[in-house]
Amino acid sequence: MKTINLFKLLCASSAVWMCSIPARSDDAVGTPQKLKNYSGIVTFVDSNEKLVTVKAFPFRRTFNVAESCAIAAGDKPEANLNDLRSGQKVDVKFKNAHGVFVATRIAQEKLSYTGSVESIDPEKHVLKVSRRGFSKIFRIPADCKVVLKDDKSGSLDDVKTGHVVTVVYEIPKDSLVARQIEQTSATFVGTLDAIDASTRMVKAKHVIGDERFNLADNCKIAINGKPNASLNDLRLGQKLTFSYDEVDGVNVVTRIASAEGSAVTETASSEKAAERAQK
Repeated sequence: MKTINLFKLLCASSAVWMCSIPARSDDAVGTPQKLKNYSGIVTFVDSNEKLVTVKAFPFRRTFNVAESCAIAAGDKPEANLNDLRSGQKVDVKFKNAHGVFVATRIAQEKLSYTGSVESIDPEKHVLKVSRRGFSKIFRIPADCKVVLKDDKSGSLDDVKTGHVVTVVYEIPKDSLVARQIEQTSATFVGTLDAIDASTRMVKAKHVIGDERFNLADNCKIAINGKPNASLNDLRLGQKLTFSYDEVDGVNVVTRIASAEGSAVTETASSEKAAERAQK
């Protein structure tokens, strides 16, 4: 009898021990999930069903958007699903709940490309930008913004061949679409006063001051009907427009073109010269 009772006691203890073993953590319902990241291009948004599909070549994933999901898009740190659209690059933080992807945060990532304007066709809404031998072609929608120096609003007329620009873009249906074109170079209009081909330096004067410019390696010169002119085509006394960036007091010119008409006036850089003259 004692042997039988001992056997029953051991069996009961084993059953209790087996029941106390926890299930595998990745199979347990309600177990906290670790956050993961997925970055790619938005291809589909359904705000009603709260679904977002993101493509990271060659794969794509569809995420269920959590009720408390934080969304940041463009200049909106507290956006919503309606602010997301196909073509935007996003970073998604999500949980993998047994094969169901639940997004807890979606943040848009800025896509930008900086280079020299190789060509622009406002009528066809096409912009080609080149950098180090490579180029990208962007479609320009009607609502594309043009930003000039000091965050001033501009238009496509302010973007010329040879200008150095930064294009903020999206990729809907594998097509590059410009959302903002930043052309922030300063401008100086003056008469060419000196040329030093050996140092690639030129000087220009205006009634209120002179400026010295060092030519960038890819400086675009468009004068006398030549879209791809050289330093040898420049002549003293010509009235020219210089597009440049000031780097620690050094004027690096990226575009030199004929001043269009006698009514052309100076912009930011001449104001700087006027300030110096008053000191």
